Amino acid sequence: MNILLWIVRVIVVLMLVWFAAKNADPVSINGIGATLRAPLALVLLTFFGAGLLVGLLTSLVAIFHLKREIKQLNRALQNRPRVATLDPSGAAPALKATPGPSP
Repeated sequence: MNILLWIVRVIVVLMLVWFAAKNADPVSINGIGATLRAPLALVLLTFFGAGLLVGLLTSLVAIFHLKREIKQLNRALQNRPRVATLDPSGAAPALKATPGPSP
């Protein structure tokens, strides 16, 4: 399995090198008062990386929000009062959480 993974990695790297070699023509990017000339492959890679970074940052916001919600729910669960109930077999009482209000 490890060899298969390395073969796939080598193929992907070779395809990227081939793509960069075929798209080495310089392109002009016009911005606010400036023009940038760079190879097409570099421009595409830069914008791909920027898009990847924006996507990761937006998902991090959602992850932090969910982690905060999990902490709040765990705190609420730990602060819930417990009630001792008798086991039907007559054994020692078992502790059960009382049902809380439904949202």
